[in-house]
Amino acid sequence: MEALIIVAHGSKMKSSNDEIVTIVEKIKESNENTNLHVFHAFLESTDPSLFISINNAISKKCKKIKIFPYFLAAGKHVTEDIPCEIKKFKKQYPELEFILLPHIGLCNGIENMIISNS
Repeated sequence: MEALIIVAHGSKMKSSNDEIVTIVEKIKESNENTNLHVFHAFLESTDPSLFISINNAISKKCKKIKIFPYFLAAGKHVTEDIPCEIKKFKKQYPELEFILLPHIGLCNGIENMIISNS
């Protein structure tokens, strides 16, 4: 079993958080016949936290947990906060594989996506 956790900043505005939930639901629908469990998480202002979502993945018996930072740039959350949380879990669960994926700004094709939507 494998997990993908989309982690975003989180907002006091419900509509902003709902965008992340909608994206995760679309990913779940397109992967419903696979062994991929997809979760969302937020770092601030709302739940579930990254801690909760990682624990949910572990409870689903996921052995590989990929974390996708839903951030455009490599600020403090991407370079420090998320890796720090992952490090704690790696120490507690050395038998599990935790993979920090590149944030949106480093994803291949981001420039083409921007051009195609302009």
